[in-house]
Order: sequence, then structure tokens, then C-alpha cells
Amino acid sequence: MASSTLSKLIDTFKTPQHDTRLSIEIFGQFDVDKVAKELDLEGKGAAKGANNQPSSDSQIPDEIESQIQERISAAKSSANEAAENHIHTYNERISNLDFEGHFSELRQAGPLAVSDIQAQIQSGLNDMNTRRRKLLDVENEYSYFRTSNGLQYRTAKTVTSLELFLRVLVILTMLVFETYFNGTYLAKGSTQGLIGGVFEALTFAALNIGFSIVLTLYVIKQIVRQGLIWKLLGLIGIGAWIAVVLVVNLALAHYREVASTFADGAGADILQNILQNPLGLNEFESWMLFAIGVLFAVITLVDVITFSDIYPGYTKRQARWDEEQSEYKEQFDDLIEDLNEIKEDYQEQLSKIGAALSARQRELDNILSNRNRLSSLYAAHHEQLQRAANALFSFYYESNKKCRTEQAPDRFNQRYLVPEMALSTGAAFEPREAQKIKSRISQAKQILDDQIKVVLDEYSNGIRQYRNLDILNEEYSHGQETQNAQQAESI
Repeated sequence: MASSTLSKLIDTFKTPQHDTRLSIEIFGQFDVDKVAKELDLEGKGAAKGANNQPSSDSQIPDEIESQIQERISAAKSSANEAAENHIHTYNERISNLDFEGHFSELRQAGPLAVSDIQAQIQSGLNDMNTRRRKLLDVENEYSYFRTSNGLQYRTAKTVTSLELFLRVLVILTMLVFETYFNGTYLAKGSTQGLIGGVFEALTFAALNIGFSIVLTLYVIKQIVRQGLIWKLLGLIGIGAWIAVVLVVNLALAHYREVASTFADGAGADILQNILQNPLGLNEFESWMLFAIGVLFAVITLVDVITFSDIYPGYTKRQARWDEEQSEYKEQFDDLIEDLNEIKEDYQEQLSKIGAALSARQRELDNILSNRNRLSSLYAAHHEQLQRAANALFSFYYESNKKCRTEQAPDRFNQRYLVPEMALSTGAAFEPREAQKIKSRISQAKQILDDQIKVVLDEYSNGIRQYRNLDILNEEYSHGQETQNAQQAESI
């Protein structure tokens, strides 16, 4: 999540390095033998010497000497132009490094990085405060519930998704099996056979299991609560459950025995038979039907009681508190991970900038080294031209003097000096300027190190703020729990 400024700055620093590798043949080698043959120096020197030309008092170079000078001058001008072009290219590349502009951007990169981290921390703190306030409300409710009901020394029994599925599956299985068994027994007198018996049995099974669930959840479990009224309500629930189970299953058993006469109006006698002689069942199958119904009702009672915590509402509050705690921790971990990503990203980006600065410094050193080497090669080429000029003039002068009968001009005994052509761009970038840039690069690297330290400090500060927020909220939660306990004792 690094800022675009840092990314652009890295791309800028990663511009190609234009190091020119100079060849020792950049100025070429002046071929003395080739020029001597082209100008026929020895032949023309002998011919002119036989005619005692140039004259002994001659002060001006003749056409042969002028041709030699022109060839030397042309080679010198060509070398000067090549050197000037290369040095101009080096100076342009040094200017293109744009150290000052990059230093300015680099000074801005650190504050931007810190600003991004601070913004992330502030956003995270806002989210954490919102989440924490919600968690505190749930904790306060949970704590008050525990202290007011004497449950502060144990946690509630909770169920997983798998356990919930299995518990519901047990109830549905019992409903299906009871419906099947009841339908099988009721099919005896049903005018519609097994199908009719199943539909009739489904009603009794739903009443048997449904009443067991409702009475267990909302009435019987109240017996564990504090207070005489709640315990009395729980006892009433137990009595009601026993009554409902007996009535529903006895009615089912009596219904089975008189079902065969139901079409003749005997069904109206079922209620009268139950009231007059509830245990007066004449067939063993009817007692089996009654026992199966009671068994399924008991299983439902046990399943519902053990499904969650015995104390009504405790499991629900425990699950809600656990969920809020888990979500809070997950959000806290996410925020820490976000800060880690920002820190690592900026560390990586700033390290890349430092490496790019070092690469640019090496590039500058290479450019300066190559330019200095170019100057040395240029000076060496001038010396080579001087030697070539000495050789060419020697070819002409010696052949001329051998064939003369008169004294040769005085200049034939003097050395011709090739005029030196200075490089006009040679001093465009002084060594002290290069040293200044190197010093600035060292300062920039120090700035990078300082900025990395600032980023790490901001990261540590963000972690500390998150943890301080959590600690303060825990202290507040502990205070609320103590207050709730005092209120519960006063009640």
C-alpha cells in the first residue's frame, strides 16, 4: 500500500544508466606509411631536392609541407570533434541524473509515508473504538447477567454448528419415527389404511414432541433460576409436561382402540373413555403405542435440556459475547496486519530508493571516469599525431636533403610542432562539483535511514495505541463488572 509518490520516485531512480565504454581506438590510429605513400613524400622530396627546391633562404612551407600539415590538422580536428561530442554527451547524462530534483522528491517521500501510516492508524482507531463500544455493551450485559444470577464462577455451555445440526436432527428423527410407529398402529382402524394412519399419527406426534420442546425451553428450565417464583414456575412446568404427555399419549392409545368404530360415530366416546377409565386399555398394542409416545417425549425433554446451558438465556449471552470477542480480536489482528504491510512496503520502497541512489552514484563515477579517460586518450592521440608529423616531415626532408647540391632551408633541421587544440567542454563539470553531489547522495542516504526509523517509530506507536485502547477498555470492563456485582448484592 505504498504511496504513488514513492513508486514514481523509484521508477525515476531506475532510469537506464548510460555508461559509455570507450575504445582505445576512438580517435583511430594515424597511418604514417599510408599517408607517406599517398603523398609520395620520398619521391617528391628527391625530385624537388634535385632541383634544390625549396631554396635555401625559403621561409614559407612549400606545397608538400602544406599537404602534410593539412593531413595532420584534419586528423587533429576530427579527434577534437569526436572528443567534444563524447564530453558533451557525458555532461548531458550528468545533468539528466537530476540529483537536485530527486533529492527534493526524496525529502517529501518520508513525510508522505508517515502521513499514510498515521491516517491508517487513525482510521483503525476509529474502527476499533466503534467495535469496542459494541463489545463493551455486550460485556456489560453479559457481566450483569452472570453476577445477578450467581453465574460468575462458570461459563455457559455452548454448542457448535455441528452439535446444533445433530440436536435438531435427533428431534426430527424422533418426529418421523413416532409418526411412523403411530401410523402403523393406527392403520388398524383407519378407513384410509396406512396413509390415513400416518396423517392421523403426525398430529399426535407433533403435539407430543412440540409441547415437550416448548414446556422444557420456556417453563421447566426456569426451576434453576434464583427466586421462589421461578422455581415454582419450573415445578408447574414439570407437572404440565407430565400431564400433557399422559393426556396426548393416552388419547392416542384410546383413539387406536375405538378408531375402527369412528365411522359409526363411536369416536365421540373417546373423551368419555379417557375421563372415566384413562388406564382402561384392552389391547397390548395400545399400551405399546402409549409407551412409545412417552419414550419419545422423555427423549425430547432430555435432548432440549442438554441442548444448551441449563440456565435459561445463558448460552445465548455466552455465544453473543464469544462472537463479539472473536470479531474484535479478528479486527485487531487485521489492523496489525495492515500496519505490518504498510511498514514492510515502505521499508522495501525506501530501501529500493537507497539502492537506486547508490546505483546513480556509481553511474556518476563511471561517467566521470570515462570522461577523464577520454581526456587522457585525447592527449595521447595528440602525442601520436606529433610523432606522425615528425615522421612525415622526416620522410620529405631527408629525401630532399640527399638529392640537394645546395644547403637546405633552416626549417628542415627544426621540429614541426603540432598546435594543441584544447577541449572547450572539458571543464564544464569540475571535480569539486562531483564531490558535492557525492556528499549530497550521502546526505540523502542518511535521510532515507532517518525516514525508515520514523516509519518504524510510527508503526510501533500505532501498535502501542491499539494495545493501549484495548487495555483501557479492559480496565473499564473490569470496573463495570465490579459495579454490576455490587448492584447484584444490593438486590
